[in-house]
Amino acid sequence: MSSLIQIEGIVLKTNKYGETSIISQILTRDHGLQSFIMGGVNGNHGKAGMFQIMNQLDIVTYFNEHKSIHRIKEARYAKIYQTLPFEMQRTAVGVFMLELLRKCIQDNDFDQEMYDWVVTCLDHTDDPPMKVTWIPLYFLLGLTRYLGIYPLKPHVLVGQYFDLREGRFIDHEPYHRDALNAACTRLLSILMEHHDAGVWTAPLESSKQDRKDLLYGLLDYYKFHLGHFNGLESPHILEEILTA
Repeated sequence: MSSLIQIEGIVLKTNKYGETSIISQILTRDHGLQSFIMGGVNGNHGKAGMFQIMNQLDIVTYFNEHKSIHRIKEARYAKIYQTLPFEMQRTAVGVFMLELLRKCIQDNDFDQEMYDWVVTCLDHTDDPPMKVTWIPLYFLLGLTRYLGIYPLKPHVLVGQYFDLREGRFIDHEPYHRDALNAACTRLLSILMEHHDAGVWTAPLESSKQDRKDLLYGLLDYYKFHLGHFNGLESPHILEEILTA
């Protein structure tokens, strides 16, 4: 039986359904990834805009844990963004982060700590003084902690290579090609130090090529360690914007 409850969530994807309704895939704080339906949205610009991806909402819904889709009674913004929907570079970063979430999280995944961290990431991306060039890399690295695949920290000095298959630093070139080069390995190790310290600023001077190589290297890392992850559609768009 359905219960009328209030939940907090982030819109990951929205599609039209019928003449006036929409179905949204929403990451909720208390129930993980869920699908919701709401009527009277199409043709109403205010309601339609509310269910754009990245929006943080407070929702009143008829919720039944045994059903795959839940009907929304009412919704309102939990946060009004300043820059995220309006600046192309920030929007691209937000789209990248949420597509990654959509491809990584399973329906039954539930982690309030991860949800709060995603909200923090979106808030950083929306913060006008914040330069967003590094946020995709911090997000890629940080999400691995909640997925249970955070890279192994070395017990000694960082090796020259990071083995993507093994998820660890090594001091010799591996027999296969699935490893980060020396520059990307150094960049990853410093990113890990900053992530552990809660720092979001640029860790060091690096080339656009190194950042690009690390981004694609970390996406490959996801493929090796998450059986259901098959890549993203957005990194090429992100690359064009962040290297402009």
